[in-house]
Amino acid sequence: MAEVQIPYGEGYQAGRLPQGLTVYEIAPREVAGVTDAAAEMHRALENPIGNRGIEELRGAQKVVIVVSDLTRPVPNAIILPVLLEKLNAIGIRDEQVTVLVGAGLHRPASPDEFPLIVGPEVAARIKVISHDASATGMLGRAGTSSRGTPIWINRHYLEADGRILVGMIDPHQIVGYSAGAKSLVIGCGGEATICANHARLVEPGATLGRVEGNPAREDIDEIGGLVGIDLIVNVVLNNRKEIVRVVAGHYLAAHRAGVAIARKVSEVPVPGVADLAIVSPGGYPKDINLYQAQKGLYHATPVVKKGGIIILCAECREGAGEDRFIAGMKAGNTPEEVMASFHSREFQMGFHKAFLWCRSLVHARVILVSDGVDEELARVMMVRRAPGLQAAIDLALQGLPGAGMVAVLPKANSTIPVL
Repeated sequence: MAEVQIPYGEGYQAGRLPQGLTVYEIAPREVAGVTDAAAEMHRALENPIGNRGIEELRGAQKVVIVVSDLTRPVPNAIILPVLLEKLNAIGIRDEQVTVLVGAGLHRPASPDEFPLIVGPEVAARIKVISHDASATGMLGRAGTSSRGTPIWINRHYLEADGRILVGMIDPHQIVGYSAGAKSLVIGCGGEATICANHARLVEPGATLGRVEGNPAREDIDEIGGLVGIDLIVNVVLNNRKEIVRVVAGHYLAAHRAGVAIARKVSEVPVPGVADLAIVSPGGYPKDINLYQAQKGLYHATPVVKKGGIIILCAECREGAGEDRFIAGMKAGNTPEEVMASFHSREFQMGFHKAFLWCRSLVHARVILVSDGVDEELARVMMVRRAPGLQAAIDLALQGLPGAGMVAVLPKANSTIPVL
């Protein structure tokens, strides 16, 4: 019997596969983390890529540092103290700094989450606020991109004269790789901005792992330049969420240098397509809800034969995570009808997740293992539900050939399978 153990929430799901199956793992490459994360932060800030780094902010009176919300495991508790030390050294006092949680169209981060996001030390020391794209007066207009995207950005960011983005470079199914200017445009953008950008998901080139020639990423990068970014600090993490490399500097040059490193971690050759894939988004927070877990399903879809089976293990402690995701799924009785509904209406965030979810469902059958998803929600999501990984494996094996191939993706959100 082959043992399978994959992340699930803050623990694991385990199961056994019988003999006769060819089992292979598809996971980010094993890369050692740095031995001293704070020293790596100092190195990056003292060797900026493409601009003067922290010196770009000398003389600023009001500094905003954008960070991700809890759906991204960015090690802010390591990054921010070093960043604040460097700001203090050029004369910027703590009271001149605000940390802005770039929640995008996710729910705003609550004050009790701030210590979890930025670390207790920074939460006690620096003013922390959350972006809320629907709050009255939260947004300001900053023009229009050359692709016609209306630019609405958090007013606290627009009013600052020192602007820093902190993020994690990870595969992204629409903009190729995350972080860089995305932390601003999507993390701190208004719904009109985010919708117009993400509507490009149906255009050629807007796909997983592609940065150059990607219309969604190019739109984001242009907006970043129009609005203004003084400094980015982006990290690449390994399987254990340890820092592999920190890049800092110009929002384009430093980001692209980080992407080149991330590719070496995330892009993994695959020996062939499988009959069955056993998939985890990577555990908490990447499986915090179905909205996030969908990414793992998408990343796994190309490695499964047409008509094959995907077992998706995602705790989903916040359930679906987005009401409009559910509304999109209810727009049709089959995956094909949901996709047709998406194409027939004006683009809406949330509904696009239903489209992406169903793009996997038309390719493969899905069995979901999730404590946060009940039978009714599973019915809406058009998947079968199993109480645990072993039960899901037993169910899947009923429809598999006797000597099939099984792919295991324990950290699918951070993995780009290369066929």
